[in-house]
Amino acid sequence: MPEPVIAAGCPVVVTSVDGRRLRKIATSGIVSGYDFLVVWACREEEWAAAKAAGREPDAMPWPAETVTAVSA
Repeated sequence: MPEPVIAAGCPVVVTSVDGRRLRKIATSGIVSGYDFLVVWACREEEWAAAKAAGREPDAMPWPAETVTAVSA
């Protein structure tokens, strides 16, 4: 089975610096950061609120190697 592709709206799990695994929603695919590849992601609640308000979600970049796409 092919690996899921990360794209805006895709549920992902990110690994924080302290090792916690956090469920987020990607707001981008894998893109270039300053020095490494990143995926922009936000909390699930922020994704829903932003879509309801017609605005872009407030997201933060995560190093791409710490982000895994998950099934919805």
